[in-house]
Amino acid sequence: MVRMGQEGGKSDRIDPITGAKVSEYAGEAVPAGKSAGLLEKAAEQNQTPTPVAVIPEGPDKDEERPVTEAAGPVEALKVVALFGILPVFLTRILLVYLPGDELTIPVIGTSLVMSSVFLISLSVVMWRLRIFSISTSGFAVTGTSALAASVVAISYIMMLILPLILGVLLEGELSVGQVKYSEDGESITIKVLQNTISDRDMEAAIVILQSEQQVWSSTANFSIDSEKGEGEITILVDDFYSSNALPSSPYTLELTIDGEKSTRDLTFSQIIWDTTQWTGADALTRDITGVDGLASGVVKEDPDRCSGDADNCLVGVVLSGWSGLDTGADKPARMPFADYIVEAVLMEGNDVAIAYPTISVSNTEASWDSEGGTFGTGTGTWGEYGSEFAMEGSVFDATFGKYVPRDEFESAGDYGCYSFTVTVTQGESQISDTSYYDYSSSNSNDIWEAVSVC
Repeated sequence: MVRMGQEGGKSDRIDPITGAKVSEYAGEAVPAGKSAGLLEKAAEQNQTPTPVAVIPEGPDKDEERPVTEAAGPVEALKVVALFGILPVFLTRILLVYLPGDELTIPVIGTSLVMSSVFLISLSVVMWRLRIFSISTSGFAVTGTSALAASVVAISYIMMLILPLILGVLLEGELSVGQVKYSEDGESITIKVLQNTISDRDMEAAIVILQSEQQVWSSTANFSIDSEKGEGEITILVDDFYSSNALPSSPYTLELTIDGEKSTRDLTFSQIIWDTTQWTGADALTRDITGVDGLASGVVKEDPDRCSGDADNCLVGVVLSGWSGLDTGADKPARMPFADYIVEAVLMEGNDVAIAYPTISVSNTEASWDSEGGTFGTGTGTWGEYGSEFAMEGSVFDATFGKYVPRDEFESAGDYGCYSFTVTVTQGESQISDTSYYDYSSSNSNDIWEAVSVC
């Protein structure tokens, strides 16, 4: 204790604990009773415990509170950008390269993946801004500032309508591009071109005309691929085919999309095979209108097959057929895209000499039953390089090719009148040709010659 001074029996001192100046009266004795009472009061005051603030631990003690109850617009923008715009944008990019974009919600046709990401991101944003909370006590709506809620609402509305706005502003003009036939000529693919920021589902009205007369109409749904900038419409030739485009009945396509009509001539498109090039007119000409047949006699010196005094005898016949488009020429023109069957019969009078197996032809590929080599190989090409087809036999000659020997005739093979009939069938339609031949002998030489009638 430090004593400062003394005046009138009173002295001043500095309390070493509190630092305050305290006055005392010298020579005045404090009664023992009072002294004891003051000490007891001081002791009681020193025994009073120091108050401690106790914060009860609630069930959400460890739960993170990322944003305050009243988030401002800046904080709301940050949350929307990080948990809303970014996930939606990245998902849209990934769906271009990964499967899943074709999954759609029935009825409305919206992408299932994008809709799920949109709703999940919206839920996360609302939770981060404390619009609602999820805890062990359950789900609760906590609310947030009106301004922050407005930022969320406006942001998500913009994410919904922005693609539509950009689509209107940035989409290019829609046009009809290349018309392409399949290699077999059975289908036509039409390219529809348009630069667009998102895939578009569209409908087209299709009309096919032949010689400016409508022969078929239909509608087709298709999609514009935003990555390629194009869509495809495929139609089957069998759906609209009416009659031959050649020589002068062309087909025309009219395509109407979004009220815009486009016209394409279907006769000039190219069809490329390995060694040959065709046009759409060839593909749309498939009704056989011309048939011809020829039975050529193989007359030569052959000691094994000739008998008696004949120097040159008929050892067999070469059978040939023609089928295709009748153009007024001596033989029909080739028809590579026609499907048909051919039957050929050589008659000796009223008796069958050769009944050639039925030949099936499809896109120039011919096939038949060779009967173990009696009738050639059983396969060939008819209509690619010309309209003629050689009906092979079992014997090969360097001059005549493969012919049917006379000793394999079902008839007697005697002198007389023969007829050769070639018949082409397409569905219920048939067209045939019959030629006649006189088989005779003169001066020890057999003669096989074509005649108009027998």
